[in-house]
Amino acid sequence: MSTGQDDRNDDSNRQKTGSSPVNEGGGDTSTNIINSEEIVSISPALDRRRENGSLRQLTTYFGEKSNTSASRSAIIDFSSNDYLGLAQSVQQQQMVDDVYQKLPLRLLGSTGSRLLTGASKYALDLESRLAKLHKRESALLCNSGYDANLSVMSCFSLNSTIIMDDLCHNSIQMGIRLSRGCTLQKFRHSNLQDLKRILFAEEQQNILGSTSTSANKKPTIIVVESIYSMDGDSAPLKEILDMALAHNACVIVDEAHGLGVLGENGLGLLEEYRLENHPSLLCSVHTFGKAAGCHGAVICGSLRVKEFLYNYAYPIIYSTSLPLHSLVCINCSYESMTSSTYGKKLRRKVHDLVKLFRKLFFQHILYQFDYNLIGSSQPPPISLVPSESPIHALIIPGNTRCVMFCNTLFIKSKRSIRLYPIRSPTVPKGQERVRIVLHSHNTENQVINLINLIKLTLFEMGIIVDKTSNNVDVLSRL
Repeated sequence: MSTGQDDRNDDSNRQKTGSSPVNEGGGDTSTNIINSEEIVSISPALDRRRENGSLRQLTTYFGEKSNTSASRSAIIDFSSNDYLGLAQSVQQQQMVDDVYQKLPLRLLGSTGSRLLTGASKYALDLESRLAKLHKRESALLCNSGYDANLSVMSCFSLNSTIIMDDLCHNSIQMGIRLSRGCTLQKFRHSNLQDLKRILFAEEQQNILGSTSTSANKKPTIIVVESIYSMDGDSAPLKEILDMALAHNACVIVDEAHGLGVLGENGLGLLEEYRLENHPSLLCSVHTFGKAAGCHGAVICGSLRVKEFLYNYAYPIIYSTSLPLHSLVCINCSYESMTSSTYGKKLRRKVHDLVKLFRKLFFQHILYQFDYNLIGSSQPPPISLVPSESPIHALIIPGNTRCVMFCNTLFIKSKRSIRLYPIRSPTVPKGQERVRIVLHSHNTENQVINLINLIKLTLFEMGIIVDKTSNNVDVLSRL
């Protein structure tokens, strides 16, 4: 999800550059030009981020010695998108190695784009398999979910009316920006009434503005995610697809966070609701960097959709394709996710932990405390966004407080649990949150310990006040 504009363009006091810098001291002119650009443009933008607490920094999740198994085992993962644990599974790694070593030709790279030397029989066979699994005519592999959304949205937004959920991911929004002749409208998050209002208005405009043939009408495309990455809630897909059909629109669904977690075979929310062949579904995007535990993405749709994309989608045309080893990883991930035993077992474990986490959070945090701000005109200091997925958003308004919460909990956990603050402008101001993710490799005791740490941290920061006693040990009360 991305909602805020980049603040680099918002500073009205930004200095204007005039002519090129003069090399008065006899130094390197190019160095002076670079220094001037850093002083005028780069440094002020970074300073603004520091001042409002939104400066991003690179950190190593597993610590400085992250290449050792000991350092990884010391970390309790409540942050990654590795929902089923396949990325760190020794069993999964062994499966990939076994398949890869049996291939007759093993190249380190794909050597080119899909339209040149980067095509392979393995890639084509894999696409055929994925199309069959997702119950579509065809499938087209991409280097990442971001690339897939850029490709889909830049192509299908052309001379179209796009009606997008206002919490859609940045990659969807950037893809729309790359298109020409696009009319963009946003509907309130998962609000069917607001979507219906926009669809009806668009339909009336087409009727009034049409001349003679339907060819003059702009296509209308609704864009949603199955599971939203920052809130963890699911879209009302059936209602949206049915509404699109009734109003002569089509739908694009991003299944990045649904794949592997939802559906009888782990193929996503479309599979769970049996909507893969809905007549208003234009295409779906399935990303492999989350539950699949590897890298890349696939766009599933008709044969015509696939042909259109590899002719007009620049991220596909001009990118070196995925190497063979990545294709093997994808193939093996689907083998595990769709397994009637292994895949289902992992999904059941995740869903059980989700229920436990939310039950304990409400019982031992929300229901056991008086808020400091109760009785005031301000909103509650914390809240937990409704979610049945592995993603849970703990709303703690304010960039500074979000960062402080994560740092305090990290220390209290003896540096074993690193949660991450999601700050504005990535999310709207006042909706800053800590993103908590549950996985099949977590245990019940780890979840109980996390609840206790969250409670202690909120208590220490003065965000909530215990209304019963000073004892804030969840473990002793279970």
